[in-house]
Amino acid sequence: MLACAAMIAARTSRKRLGLAVGVLFAGLLVALLLAIALGVEPIDWASGAVWRPGTSEHAIVMSVRLGRALLGAVVGGALAAAGVTFQTLVRNPLADPYVLGVSSGASVGAALAIVAGAGQGAPLALGAFGGALGALGLIYRLGVVRGRLVPHVVLLAGVVFNAFSWAVIVVLASLSRPGTTAEMLIWLMGSLSAPDWLRLGVASVVVAIGLGALIALAPRMNALVLGDEGAHSLGVDVPRTRKLLLVTASVLTAAAVAMAGPIGFVGIIVPHVLRLIVGPDHRMLVPSSALGGALFLSTCDTLTRMSFLAIGSEPPVSVLTALLGGPFFLVLLWQARDKRAT
Repeated sequence: MLACAAMIAARTSRKRLGLAVGVLFAGLLVALLLAIALGVEPIDWASGAVWRPGTSEHAIVMSVRLGRALLGAVVGGALAAAGVTFQTLVRNPLADPYVLGVSSGASVGAALAIVAGAGQGAPLALGAFGGALGALGLIYRLGVVRGRLVPHVVLLAGVVFNAFSWAVIVVLASLSRPGTTAEMLIWLMGSLSAPDWLRLGVASVVVAIGLGALIALAPRMNALVLGDEGAHSLGVDVPRTRKLLLVTASVLTAAAVAMAGPIGFVGIIVPHVLRLIVGPDHRMLVPSSALGGALFLSTCDTLTRMSFLAIGSEPPVSVLTALLGGPFFLVLLWQARDKRAT
């Protein structure tokens, strides 16, 4: 009887996962098509020039709009999946790469690489990864009090580290040569632009591997929600699992920051919305969040591009994610406050 119930529950979970992934994937395809179709320059689709290499229409659509849309999908998926992971690790719904300071650490590492003349190549990605991993290690260590992880201490350490990181970046910008300063500040605004296809391909492979690792670790993430003792009682090697999750989430964050700069609040908004839809089971939440993050950031980028056509300027997409994420974060903080009061 229990075996039959377990089989029915497993089939129901697979159906829910399939439905959620199917809907989100369809939404992502629509978002990508809209990103390709909409833009500053009008495209005559009927002429067929879009499909002929060498024409301006082909360059605009295939080289600029398509690359930018795919970049938004890759970065959004990475940040949302990393957000789920960090929320599980510190057992706090307010955690994400931006709030915890991991994005800031990656930014410091990337800024050092830019000052050293790394440009936009592999050294920049390695610098971002080193900065993300170092920041997370420091913040996580500060959050462990008497052998136990204290979530609010982790968040406070992240806030302080954010301020410290930006101070370091300002110092680096002040001491570097003028051209490097402009390059660094533009990159640190957190925006999506037409990427180099080779770099986009490499980043996509890295993010895909990281997402695959998180999906494989999803059952252990479910166990970690019960606390260290509960996870250990289920046979989970807690220290090893935490290290794997820390490294994987840092890789995803570093890949996103190296490609697009620091973009905040994707890792908070998307997991919370999808947790209400698909539930807290990480076997469904991780892949759904990755697709949801891709859909969210691609849509935000299209909205940013089209909303400011009238004034002839385009702010970085990080402005829109901050405008959406700031109030969302405050609402979550208020709800957490009410729960503690009761």
